[in-house]
Amino acid sequence: MHRFCTDHAIACGEPLAGTAALAARHLFIRWPKGKWRRPRFESVDIEAPLRLAMTAASAPDSYIGLVDAGDGTALELISFPDATSIVPRDQNHAAELVGRWHAGLPMGGTALPRRVILCCTDAKTDACCARFGFPVFKALSAAAPAFGLDVLQCTHIGGCHFAPSVIVMPDRQRYGRLTPAAVPDFLAMVARNDIYLPAYKGDPGLSELEQSAETAARHWAQGRCQVHQVQISGIEMLAEDIATIRVLLGSVPLTINAQRQTFHTYGSCKTMGSAPTPRPRWTAWVTQ
Repeated sequence: MHRFCTDHAIACGEPLAGTAALAARHLFIRWPKGKWRRPRFESVDIEAPLRLAMTAASAPDSYIGLVDAGDGTALELISFPDATSIVPRDQNHAAELVGRWHAGLPMGGTALPRRVILCCTDAKTDACCARFGFPVFKALSAAAPAFGLDVLQCTHIGGCHFAPSVIVMPDRQRYGRLTPAAVPDFLAMVARNDIYLPAYKGDPGLSELEQSAETAARHWAQGRCQVHQVQISGIEMLAEDIATIRVLLGSVPLTINAQRQTFHTYGSCKTMGSAPTPRPRWTAWVTQ
């Protein structure tokens, strides 16, 4: 029986909360999935000027990837969080636009008409992204139009062993371990600008510890009070791996305890022939 790194992480109990780290800016280029390669900059038929521009613009806080163009070859550049798209004349023009994006200059183009759900199905990077990502992508694609949402399958966006990796844009909400059966509830929550907690990884604008506390607070609030924003009001480190976090849910104060534990997991399926990697993760719970 084939083993997947996602199955191993679930069996180990590695938490989702606190794993929402995300680049501040994303740029995606429509490219036929059949031509995707690893690394994505080396995908089939990407010419040197565009390849070099993509490589130069890629950085920890600015991600460049590919979204599927189906069977067509039409170029399109899609930028987040500004949620705009532009169709370049050719690959040379696309390279110029990537350079402008990298410099923080407007590319022009038009605003996207709907919010977009990105789902990684990049089997070239990890088997889990195909095994878990593609069925979720199909379920999302079938149901999302009824909710006024668009869905795109994309190259690697990190978190392979939490597959499927899903991002709601331009909200920058990050999710993992979504299942096809959960897609209707997920889409209903997203459509009403809410968070689907069973697969929620945390606010990428917060630290790992703060994300864990934020997520614990949101879970506690279910059925108790409506949450628009979780405000971290203070952190007290009681030891290197133990902390107390004070948060506000509107006017409701909460005290959250957190402890860092080590989980031995694999970052990708390709590493499963060796020993798992110890990964310290925060777990948090409300004590109020």
